[in-house]
Amino acid sequence: MRCKTEHLHNITSNGSSVVIASPRNTVYNISVHNLSEVVSQRISWTPSGAHRELCLLKGKSEDDCSNYIRVGAKLEDSSLLVCGTNAYRPLCRKYKNQDGTLVPEDKDIEGKGRCPYSPSHNSTALFTDGHLYTATVADFSGGEPLIYREPQRTERSDLKQLNDPSFVSSISYDNYVLFFFREAAVEFINCGKAIYSRVGRVCKSDKGGPHQFWESWTTFLKSRLNCSMPGEYPFYFEMKYATSEVVQGEYGGSYDDIIYGVFNTPVNSIGGSAICAFSMRQLMETFDGPFKEQDGMNANWLSVPHNKVPEPRPGACVNDSRTLPDFTVNFVKTHSLMNNAVPSYFSHPVSIKVSWTSKFSSIAVDPQVRALSGTTYDVIFVGTEDGKVAKIVNVATGGVGTQTHALVIEELQVLPPGTPVQSLSIVRTVSQNHAKLLVVSNKQLTHIALHRCKVFSSCADCVNLQDPYCAWDTKLRKCVPYQERSAMPAAQFIQNILKPASAQCPEDSSSDVRELTDEHNEIDNQILDSGSESDGQECAPAKCPSCVGQCADSLASQVASQQDKIVIYTGNTLGLTVLTSVLLTLLIGFTAGYLCSRFVRNDTYTNIMPFHARQQLNRLDNSSSLESGNPAAAGNTVPSSWTSHPNNKNTLNLVMNVCHETERSPKNDLNEKNSTLENSKNTLQKVKKTYI
Repeated sequence: MRCKTEHLHNITSNGSSVVIASPRNTVYNISVHNLSEVVSQRISWTPSGAHRELCLLKGKSEDDCSNYIRVGAKLEDSSLLVCGTNAYRPLCRKYKNQDGTLVPEDKDIEGKGRCPYSPSHNSTALFTDGHLYTATVADFSGGEPLIYREPQRTERSDLKQLNDPSFVSSISYDNYVLFFFREAAVEFINCGKAIYSRVGRVCKSDKGGPHQFWESWTTFLKSRLNCSMPGEYPFYFEMKYATSEVVQGEYGGSYDDIIYGVFNTPVNSIGGSAICAFSMRQLMETFDGPFKEQDGMNANWLSVPHNKVPEPRPGACVNDSRTLPDFTVNFVKTHSLMNNAVPSYFSHPVSIKVSWTSKFSSIAVDPQVRALSGTTYDVIFVGTEDGKVAKIVNVATGGVGTQTHALVIEELQVLPPGTPVQSLSIVRTVSQNHAKLLVVSNKQLTHIALHRCKVFSSCADCVNLQDPYCAWDTKLRKCVPYQERSAMPAAQFIQNILKPASAQCPEDSSSDVRELTDEHNEIDNQILDSGSESDGQECAPAKCPSCVGQCADSLASQVASQQDKIVIYTGNTLGLTVLTSVLLTLLIGFTAGYLCSRFVRNDTYTNIMPFHARQQLNRLDNSSSLESGNPAAAGNTVPSSWTSHPNNKNTLNLVMNVCHETERSPKNDLNEKNSTLENSKNTLQKVKKTYI
């Protein structure tokens, strides 16, 4: 079932319903069971006419001057706090449940610092321990970012604390509130501009500083998140886009709290995405490490020496921060950046995807899913920018060690192609037996099951899936969700997460099971009939339920006899045969082409030789006849002057086509010269030059 509206935003949820905000003046209460709306609890909140006209006068569009709900929190008294942009004048309201209907209080609350002015600004909010923590902007232009909890806030126009941040998420952990965001790296400013992923931390007990620091955080610190491919020159994924909730489990033989995050590369870099995990223990240790500072405008950012850090340590949680000395408060204001980065928990990303159009955009984790072997695995669901949801299993959570290996189980096209997945949430009903994955985009809400075990009909397909949710039930001969049948004996199921096959499944994909159960398989029926005739008894399971074992034995013998008659060729034999055929074909073709070219060459040269060339060759033959003393064999073309001097040795000039005498007689010298000149003139006028 799908719920289609405009610009959906998941703001809060509980076990039975989820509050979805459509920034166009509406908040929906959606039932998790069937995604039906609780109409009586719909909230409609439009900006007043004066606020809308003022927004239009400031140059904003009609769409921007609506009320976009960006903050929603369920308060301790079961009331609902809602904050919206309200035509670029943020306001908040409290709604109370009266007889199943949400009724607003009479007075609105100022929303500056709690809700952004622009509906497109990345902001985050968290309600915990009776306070609302927000990370947003506090001005119309969006140039004043802040982390706020009334009345404490980050410093105004201080690039060392926040430098053009884009906030992603916020979580509560122990006595701290953590903010995840990305920003322009101030420590890299001397080398250019770069975006770093950050995690910021404030103490819940922070009450501000003494005197003039009463509205300043005394515990705000931030560290860099290192999501990169390790090596001599690491490749970083700096654009953080989403984080999961903190999950607890056994990782590499030890228990730890970790959080998963989705990171992308910049738009002008190689298109890629990565999923990195971070240990909460290592994250907190970075805030206890050295600080980072810059002595001068052109100086490098270096670690602060330990002897320059004042006591009590800046940024630490104390009972009453208003009693801290001014020097400590000033130090934390100018040294909010920590020197050490938070390393990836498995030393490298859990999963990496290289793509220009299908980057990761959202994440949800179902932690510690117990497999048949008793090992637990984190199942990660990742949304992409083109409407797909990928299901990934982190097998490093199964005690394999710190070396992680991600198994991509499947990737489904849940939303229309090109529609980014804005958020993912795993919700379970009261019974906890049926879980769903909520998929939210800007205009659509839908849900899918956490597994698709029933799609796979054979043992091999079910086991090769390597899905912790699914196992092959040998009794029912079906691929079933193992968690729903965990009370059954483990020997009844077949599952293998680390290997794509199981020796417990027959090599022929459980053909014996199909032959005994599939009544529509004609080949199986023929084998069963032949087996019953040979045994001299009726062996069909439908007619003889008590002899199923005998049928199976008879069937196995029949299949074995059939396999003996079939000649099976291995892959190596087939490959060698194909290669031999190709080589023989090339050899035969080359030999035939060579012989044909030799035959065609002789015939072609004779036919295409020009007439004057053949004439010169004929004359060469005539000259050779004359030299042998047989002028008559030369034909009628022999000049009479050649025959008048039989003792002369004449040679043919191939250039001038005239005869030269190697031995001359003193007699008739003048006549011969005249004759030679006449013949030379005539020959030069008619005969072309030919080079052989």
